[in-house]
Amino acid sequence: MPTEFLMPLADEHYDVDPPTQAEIDFDGEIDRFIFAFWKVTLSHIDVTFELPLALGSLRKFRPAFQLDGERRDKLIRSIADAAVAVVQKLPAYSPPMVVICLSAATIIVRHWAQDEQERAAHHPHRLVDARMYVRMLERDLRNISDFTWLQQRKAQRQQEVVRSMLTLPDTLAAEQVAA
Repeated sequence: MPTEFLMPLADEHYDVDPPTQAEIDFDGEIDRFIFAFWKVTLSHIDVTFELPLALGSLRKFRPAFQLDGERRDKLIRSIADAAVAVVQKLPAYSPPMVVICLSAATIIVRHWAQDEQERAAHHPHRLVDARMYVRMLERDLRNISDFTWLQQRKAQRQQEVVRSMLTLPDTLAAEQVAA
């Protein structure tokens, strides 16, 4: 049986070169970004820990290839979903700041998808400013995470003191409280 009945136009696909290792690595990195931003949307994930990791990687990434439109849109959607999650999980943090900083992250992603002519149409400071906004949110979230960690350690120490007071003989506990 001729192969054109099983796979019509299959001969056309033989002329395509397989992707290079650099192209595979680039695609893998984009997939990791999409996954990292999606992960932030999960209810049991701590955004103050996970999102700074994703933002730091995004800010420092220098793509070897131009990002295609479909992948760009997926990544931008995952960033927008992460923004919603941050606003919901951290209501005390400034929602406008989340929107500004994650909009800056989308500027970086759009830059990856633009050709040289499109990039030249924008001011050179645009990308530098976008990276700085991303860095600001990254630092704020790390600070929130660090402060939470310190508060947990403080609570642990207080619990240890109370526990030790409960296990001491009554006379020693009374002396320690008086001191």
